[in-house]
Amino acid sequence: MKVKKGLKYAGFGVLGVAAMIGFTFVVMWLWNWLVPEVFNGPVLTYWQTLGLLILSKIIFSGIGGGKGDRSSHSRKHRCEDDFSKSRWRQKYDAKMNGKVEEKDPEGADEGEVIVSE
Repeated sequence: MKVKKGLKYAGFGVLGVAAMIGFTFVVMWLWNWLVPEVFNGPVLTYWQTLGLLILSKIIFSGIGGGKGDRSSHSRKHRCEDDFSKSRWRQKYDAKMNGKVEEKDPEGADEGEVIVSE
């Protein structure tokens, strides 16, 4: 039973490595098919393509594991900061739905009230 489980995990590992190799080849093929012809860019080797993929992963999503506690922590602070924004949003919605009366400073006579609709 434990042997089956170990082989299962090893199979997933091999499948993951094969998928990464295949993905790198697909990106290399697409790059070499489009970029040199369209933008007069360089032709990439497999290792250059792999390096470009790793660099783009670092630039766009950072280094490290999952988001874990950090996401809930940032969500808590974001909710506190959004309190004033939510009050503004409520006032805006009330005004747009015609529940608030306001005076038009330029186009109306004094004392004339315009109801937003």
